[in-house]
Amino acid sequence: MLLTGRRSGSVAAVLLATSMLAACGSEDPAVCSSVDALQSSVANLKDLQLGENGLTALEDSLRRIGDDARRMKADAGQQYESQVDAFASSFSTLQANVKTALAEPSAATIGPVASAVAAVGSDVSALQEAVAGTC
Repeated sequence: MLLTGRRSGSVAAVLLATSMLAACGSEDPAVCSSVDALQSSVANLKDLQLGENGLTALEDSLRRIGDDARRMKADAGQQYESQVDAFASSFSTLQANVKTALAEPSAATIGPVASAVAAVGSDVSALQEAVAGTC
């Protein structure tokens, strides 16, 4: 049986739409990979020893986390704004604490760095949980 012009156009449109839906379902949004990269960079912080030389390594890690955070924020848009803002706040606190500890390395200045690392880890986990439903 031959399809008329209108029917063949309708069949083609349905097939195209179906293939597009299948393609959409197979790829995660960019925010998924950017949050994973951020989480990985933050997880690397736990391996650092916060002695005097560890602070320099921590400073390098913060640059990498900052790059990942900027990429994640751009990918997340407004959908995850509260989680992104919470992470940005704890990350800013960590950066300030590291700067203080680098200027005056002591037990008194390293303690707040450790607390700030924990807060950053907690906030990136919350962000990852929020995004999980999208990925």
